[in-house]
Amino acid sequence: MSATELEATPTPSARRRRLVLIPVALLGLIGLALTYLFLTAQPEPSVPLGASASIPGGMASIGEIVPVEDDGWEPEDNDDALDGAPADGSHRVRVLVRITALEPGGLRLDTGDFSISGLGRERFRPLWESPPVVDLTQGTTAGATLIFEVPDRAIALVLDGPGGSRLSLGLSHHTP
Repeated sequence: MSATELEATPTPSARRRRLVLIPVALLGLIGLALTYLFLTAQPEPSVPLGASASIPGGMASIGEIVPVEDDGWEPEDNDDALDGAPADGSHRVRVLVRITALEPGGLRLDTGDFSISGLGRERFRPLWESPPVVDLTQGTTAGATLIFEVPDRAIALVLDGPGGSRLSLGLSHHTP
């Protein structure tokens, strides 16, 4: 072997350093991609607590949010869906929704179409709703009661309704 060949052959430690650069570069690229996604993600807008949102055929607003465990409320029909305790790390809330028909044809609304979403795109379906279906003529208003089981964490939750309506639940029911 000539002296130039010996100088051109990398030492084992230099080869290891080059191999370490590959995973470091990949982690850097993944970090840049995640940073881009988090910085450019647009949150879906929601209507503030108490304000009305447009739904197909009318308007809806949240009248009240009450933790079920705090007020001892139970449905009149003694539905079995609410028997037993909530899962660990969660509690039940009663959401009172006010619905008003504005269109000439009135409004037919299945209250089971409502859901709650929060962080991580997890959706919570109602455990119980009354009435199950709301039929309103133009200009009339009705209330619907929905019971959800939600996490104990104080996170921003949104009531997703028909037609893409989003009503903010706020954090007030998590504060003492």
